[in-house]
Amino acid sequence: MPETVTNELLYEVMKQVQAGQTEMKKTLGDLVAQVIRVREDINNLRSDDLRRERVQAQMDVRLERIENRLNLNDAQH
Repeated sequence: MPETVTNELLYEVMKQVQAGQTEMKKTLGDLVAQVIRVREDINNLRSDDLRRERVQAQMDVRLERIENRLNLNDAQH
């Protein structure tokens, strides 16, 4: 025999739906926090790469100056 839909039954179902939504919101909040941390890590890695590139460029300039002072640049062209 089918169960009769009562206000109490609807209330219990709605409580379960609300509990599920609360859990989904918590999970979504956790995922958003994780994505933000990943994005921060990626930005930090990019910053590290930019610092290394800057140092390499400075070293290239210094090496070129040294080669010019020692007249070594003509031997390589």
